Amino acid sequence: MGRNKDLRKRISGHEAVLAKHEAKIRAEAMKDHPDEDKIAAWKREIRVWQETLTRLTRRLQRKR
Repeated sequence: MGRNKDLRKRISGHEAVLAKHEAKIRAEAMKDHPDEDKIAAWKREIRVWQETLTRLTRRLQRKR
């Protein structure tokens, strides 16, 4: 597999994980007694995934 294709697949995977975590946060926040610890953990993971996504996107743009 070419390097660009691999980077695009990784970016797509990270975007999917971000969407899942955001959905989890919305679902948990709608509960009567949301678990703030879970929400905080998901937000931290989202921040890490976004940083990784930014790096991968930059790397993909450099390779073109």
